[in-house]
Amino acid sequence: MNNYLKLLLYLKQFEGDGKMHPIEHLFPGLTLKEKKAIFNELVVERLIAMEGRETKYDSFIMEANLVTGKTKWTESPLNELNQRVKEDEFRAKITFRGSKYLKEELQMQNEDKYSINVSGTSTNNTFVIESRDVTINNRNNASYKLDEIIEILKKDDTINEEERTSIVGDFVQAKQAINQTGKLPERLMKSILEYGSQFSSIGNFIFSLFQS
Repeated sequence: MNNYLKLLLYLKQFEGDGKMHPIEHLFPGLTLKEKKAIFNELVVERLIAMEGRETKYDSFIMEANLVTGKTKWTESPLNELNQRVKEDEFRAKITFRGSKYLKEELQMQNEDKYSINVSGTSTNNTFVIESRDVTINNRNNASYKLDEIIEILKKDDTINEEERTSIVGDFVQAKQAINQTGKLPERLMKSILEYGSQFSSIGNFIFSLFQS
């Protein structure tokens, strides 16, 4: 079980209690930086809500001499105390979206397959993938289709710029992976299929991509 599911499964038992629960202890073999990276990814995807380890800022005292016009900055004596105060550890709770994702992911892992709706302008297809990594037989054709998808995404005015950058980045990575190995890794595969379900402008293109 990967770290994402481990965390979500742990938080699932507290679902609905409205409380934040400590989560750092779940990963004793990881550094704080590595833990934070995992937690932040789940926050960005809105699978968990999180608090704790707020950034600490030093403060300074400004003294202005009205006669000379000079200004003096002195570090606040409270800074040392502020740095010595123990940080609250990260705490989190699972969201409704996270609970739904966990259920679907565990079901797919249990069946050893992935399934997702891919929506086009007039169709609604279900595409089932029964392996962890997808092999693309026709690399050139897949690369061409990915270029088409990227261009469509760049012109889709229903996507905000921040989201567009992230989505296009995934497709660029997918193109590189296919060109180099002929395979699409699990993470990118799932993301791309989800985009196909989310954005009607590329739904049919995504479906045809996996028929390459």
